[in-house]
Amino acid sequence: MRKLATAAFSFTAAIFFARNILSFNWLLICGAIAIATSLCGLLFHGNLRIRFFIMLLSFAVGLIWSWTFTTLFVSPAQAFHEQRASVTAIVTDFPVERTRGYRVDVLIQNDTGPDMGARLYYFDEASLSPGDVIAFSANFRTTENEDGVRTNALSARGAFLTAFVSGSIEIIDTSGTLRFFPIRLASSIADMIHRLYPEDISHFMQALLVGRRNELFRDAALNSSLSAAGIIHVVSISGMHVSFLMGFLSLLVRNKRAFAIIGIPVLILFMSMAGFTPSVTRAGIMQVFLICAPLFRRQRDSITSLSAALIVLLASNPYSISSIGLQLSFSATLGIMLLTPKINSGISEALRGSKIYRNRIKRSLFNFVSSSLATTIGALLLTIPLTVIHFGYVSLIAPLTNLMTLWAVSLAFPLGLVSVILGFLYFPLGIIAAFPVGYAAQYIIFAASFLSSIPYSVVYSSNSLIMSWLAYVYILFVSLPFFKTRPRQYILPICLVSVLLFIIILISPILPGNADTTITVLDVGQGMSIVISSNQHTAIVDCGSMSGQSAGAIAHEYLISNGRTSVDLLILTHFHADHINGVEFLLSRTAIYALAIPDPDGSYVAQDIIELARRRGADIIYVTETIYVTLGELELVLFPPVGFGDINERGVSVLTRGEITALITGDMNSSSERSLLRFAQLPSIDVLVVGHHGSRHSTSNELLAAVTPEIAIIPVGRNSFGHPSAETLERLEIFDVAIYRTDLMGHITVRPG
Repeated sequence: MRKLATAAFSFTAAIFFARNILSFNWLLICGAIAIATSLCGLLFHGNLRIRFFIMLLSFAVGLIWSWTFTTLFVSPAQAFHEQRASVTAIVTDFPVERTRGYRVDVLIQNDTGPDMGARLYYFDEASLSPGDVIAFSANFRTTENEDGVRTNALSARGAFLTAFVSGSIEIIDTSGTLRFFPIRLASSIADMIHRLYPEDISHFMQALLVGRRNELFRDAALNSSLSAAGIIHVVSISGMHVSFLMGFLSLLVRNKRAFAIIGIPVLILFMSMAGFTPSVTRAGIMQVFLICAPLFRRQRDSITSLSAALIVLLASNPYSISSIGLQLSFSATLGIMLLTPKINSGISEALRGSKIYRNRIKRSLFNFVSSSLATTIGALLLTIPLTVIHFGYVSLIAPLTNLMTLWAVSLAFPLGLVSVILGFLYFPLGIIAAFPVGYAAQYIIFAASFLSSIPYSVVYSSNSLIMSWLAYVYILFVSLPFFKTRPRQYILPICLVSVLLFIIILISPILPGNADTTITVLDVGQGMSIVISSNQHTAIVDCGSMSGQSAGAIAHEYLISNGRTSVDLLILTHFHADHINGVEFLLSRTAIYALAIPDPDGSYVAQDIIELARRRGADIIYVTETIYVTLGELELVLFPPVGFGDINERGVSVLTRGEITALITGDMNSSSERSLLRFAQLPSIDVLVVGHHGSRHSTSNELLAAVTPEIAIIPVGRNSFGHPSAETLERLEIFDVAIYRTDLMGHITVRPG
């Protein structure tokens, strides 16, 4: 049976080579070479010959199938690249509202070949449902010609085109098909969950039960807490949910044959509702193997079922090898299979003979804790390197969070499904059943929020000391088995690496450079976030981005990597999204003692931020007059809004005085800059953070002549506004100001002298 594992490994290696190393034209040639080389297997005998044939032929099949799949599905899409075309398509999911407009996944109908998957972006609201046939005109791009995690994820889902609609969308047919029944059912369940549960946990329960995370993403604080606590997988429909579902069903159906007859259709329906994501498909295929093995009197083999799942996923779409979900799911499962039993037995052996084993209740509790911890560690050991590569961080608190919340998740998921079923049958019964589930969900949310707020619960790859420590831990524990180390002998190395981590965390804030006076304009794309630090004190001006990046995550990473776990003052110049949409994330991860803002003037977004800041214990300062704040060796001067009209003109501006003199004007235009010059006596400055990302309406001649900056830093990213404008750059050059841009240089740090 393990021969299937060999085939899966070789097939996967071929897909990897096809996607990352070999060019399209070489796939068939290399496939033919692999087939020819497999004939060398005739030189071997017995089992070795069989494995040699399996390895080479599976590798050849992987290369040839990659070529075939690209020819059938990707090449037709490439004909649309940078073209405008009118097409018809089938809607495959419900639309998702974005910051600007909407997006929806579709299948573009192709008369000469297979339909093509695409991600459709549009601005005018349209009532679309899965199964609808629509017609539209759009500008197309292939995802294969773009860079980044987003486009890799689209290719992994079978969407090889992005379409940007110009004009309206015409709905041709709304009859739908049975094919999209699971997606519609998932939407109905999500609606029922919204009715059954309070708003503060309904988004969590929708993500937990049917994987609907779109609304959860809007709650930046909760989403970031779950990520930092290491339990984001709880709200990403995965193998864990499949296990809970089938475990719950096994309690209701005891007969193995009846369980297979009922369980497999239920499993397929659940997988369909979740959109056949890699982790769910992997778990579903493995569950089918486990269900069917006793019926066919075959021994259960987890490695074989995992290998079969991998082959099915990559055969259906070789581009799914770039899916982060697939990589993490298979790595975690492999870690649980290979490492968890050894870790669990090692813990048991290390503590065998202690007083715990003499008491039955204590022994049962210990076995539960031991198995849960071993499962978490087993999964983490193989997923941490991938997490570092893809996300750039590691959650140190994850084992504890999983240990504290796994029992609640195992209750909330099946009982939540029961509450939904009862809600459809008789709504008051659903409300009653949802009551205890709500408490379990609140506990999970509270645990994630509390644990993620602990300093250094998350460490980032940008911290070289932490990454060196992590590499040392892996090298140490990989090498110990070669010395035939007994389980009890692991206690000393564990204590050693724990003390070493504590020392690193302790000294990080006082390392040379971390206590200096600096002003850092962070690269958050098209947005702004500025970190001002002096000695052990820190202030941040704005935290937002419109480039699809999390400004809050970027700011938090910068702070932690420089040994700063709290912020004395967060200043928001105004309430546009590109200056504040990362604030909720930052508040959820970092202790912020005070928030300085202009008059909210009825802004709902501002009120949400104020409420969250108060819940986190921050003082709220309304800048209605000039305020002076001492920050280490610097003095911050906060000027109240001096302009009128648009929200850009009614923002706070900031002047730093001391070792570095800098001016930050937010998005104010030239007329407001002139008002500021009349309102305050501005000195000559070292640094000007160019207003409004370099818009031609800001950074006037009058301002430049008054403050005579030596350096101009432009916080800017890829945008459609023409920022920074040629006029602004020309004015800066006329005044002989050195220009630095975050889109070209990344984070920009200014130090005294």
